[in-house]
Amino acid sequence: MRIVIAVVLALQLLQPSLAMATTTIKSPLSYSLQEYGVVLGISMMGGLVRFIMALRRGTMLSLSMLIGELATSAFVGFLTFWACEAMEMNPLLTACAVGMMGHIGAKTLAWAEVAGRRFIEHKFGMKLEDTMPAPLGDR
Repeated sequence: MRIVIAVVLALQLLQPSLAMATTTIKSPLSYSLQEYGVVLGISMMGGLVRFIMALRRGTMLSLSMLIGELATSAFVGFLTFWACEAMEMNPLLTACAVGMMGHIGAKTLAWAEVAGRRFIEHKFGMKLEDTMPAPLGDR
């Protein structure tokens, strides 16, 4: 996980344009289907590589696991794309970050959850429970 943090920080330091104010504000609807198709393909390719590696180790063997891995990779890839666009990163570096985060997939979400908990606990002095109850109970 330290490697991912180091890569993100290094990519951020490479972008001197972060200090400049942006004149145009983009929304998720500002991008073309072609751009979203490339992001989706790169992130899902990262998830497919992760699934193949797990398949070789013998830890993932079902089609439902593949579908879950691809869906998670796509979700994380889109979030990474939007974050990189907000930081105005170079498009090639954005593609690299999307692929790497798509490969990491669910671990990225778990890391973000832990980082968010630590931030809230530190910033607001709240102690959050380790396991949160399901919104609909046990149903």
